[in-house]
Amino acid sequence: MNPRQQNDLKVERKLVIIGCGSQGRMLKNFVAHYSLGYRFIGFLDDQITTFKEVEGAFMAPLSYSYELLKDDVHFILAIGNVDDRFEVAKRVMHIPENRYATIIHPDAYVDRTVKIGAGTYISANAAIMHDVSIGHHTSILTGSVIEYESRIGSFVNISPNATLCGNVCVDDISFVGAGASIIQGITLGKRNLIGAGATVIRDVADNSLALGTPAMSKPRKTETTLFNVFF
Repeated sequence: MNPRQQNDLKVERKLVIIGCGSQGRMLKNFVAHYSLGYRFIGFLDDQITTFKEVEGAFMAPLSYSYELLKDDVHFILAIGNVDDRFEVAKRVMHIPENRYATIIHPDAYVDRTVKIGAGTYISANAAIMHDVSIGHHTSILTGSVIEYESRIGSFVNISPNATLCGNVCVDDISFVGAGASIIQGITLGKRNLIGAGATVIRDVADNSLALGTPAMSKPRKTETTLFNVFF
């Protein structure tokens, strides 16, 4: 299904949110207050040790996802830390791609030429322009701007009010901080962390931390192993 058709669904699909922290609660609020084609039914999170019902929904550990796959249930990952999001995704690889929801806030602008992967969500007042592509399980948060022909990987977080000025590439498992600005034509490698308010005017290598204006980068102490099954 084209993600833009979600609001046209006459029967709401059941939605389970993986992760019951801040982003999970935000997504629950989206679904409760707007007609997005989904009805929230519960959280999965391994901070929860046993199945329980709370206010008409359930909370359960990740293992309960096997049981849910027997029903027509859709899922979305809502975990702010992109490394953690990737690790959790590896633990639920039995969930097929077509069972992940894509959620677009009605106050976001998403050009018709944009391609959006499974399990991605786009928050209020985000603007995503001509011929942008976005991978799987990526979060585009409030007020962020992604200009023309940019390429956003999977397991990426674009924080509030970040601006990608066009033809920018952000590779997998990367985090772009609030208010950061990435000038035209820049490439950010895998597992990068771009600090809040940074102004990036040069390409950033894999596994780097970039801070300041103009941004200066240095290596991050992080694992580099990726699992191509997701990409």
